[in-house]
Amino acid sequence: TTADKSTIETKSIWVGNVDYGASVYELEDHYRSCGVIVRATILHDKYSGKPKGFAYVEFVNAGSVELALTLNDTILHGREIKI
Repeated sequence: TTADKSTIETKSIWVGNVDYGASVYELEDHYRSCGVIVRATILHDKYSGKPKGFAYVEFVNAGSVELALTLNDTILHGREIKI
């Protein structure tokens, strides 16, 4: 529902400049210190199956998003990620 979607959005971050070789496990590990993660998703092209270079991380609590924002411009898998 729309209410569920907006609730999820308050507890999620968009992560850009994700290396094509990075795994979901590495992404989760990078943000683990921010709080409990519900899921991390690296988006892939539906035709080629290759990663698009960005991801989403959903946390249990909205407060974790503020902590995650402090990790903007940090290095993940050799690249400076953007939130």
